[in-house]
Amino acid sequence: MADGPAKHILIIDDDEDFRDPIEIVLGSRGYRVRCASNGDQGVRMAAEEPPDLILLDFLMPVKNGLETSLELQELPGMGRVPILGLTAFGDRAIDFYGEGSVPAPANIRGYLEKPVEFDVLLERVALALAGREIERAS
Repeated sequence: MADGPAKHILIIDDDEDFRDPIEIVLGSRGYRVRCASNGDQGVRMAAEEPPDLILLDFLMPVKNGLETSLELQELPGMGRVPILGLTAFGDRAIDFYGEGSVPAPANIRGYLEKPVEFDVLLERVALALAGREIERAS
């Protein structure tokens, strides 16, 4: 990573067996990582300390990823923070949640299909932080 302040990544995912290794890998690359186990907690954490990037699971209890992303977009300054969706459904995630008529928030840069390989994750995180759109990755 380049010199300067560490980029802050917020992971919002209820699966700790998935979330914890991702946190370790990102942390080992110099990113500052915080984790939330559901959408409500993630929205609160983003409001308290806006991240540079959000990794957002789409299938969660309390609030699914689409609901969470729409709520995040309404927070001051969060409309420009890129989101990478984490889901077994890839870029078809919104359709699987019955929300096909609801447009995805503009700050969703792409989706990563679970399980994701660490090298793919790191590449997509770097692209999203650089402001690039992400093609579907598995």
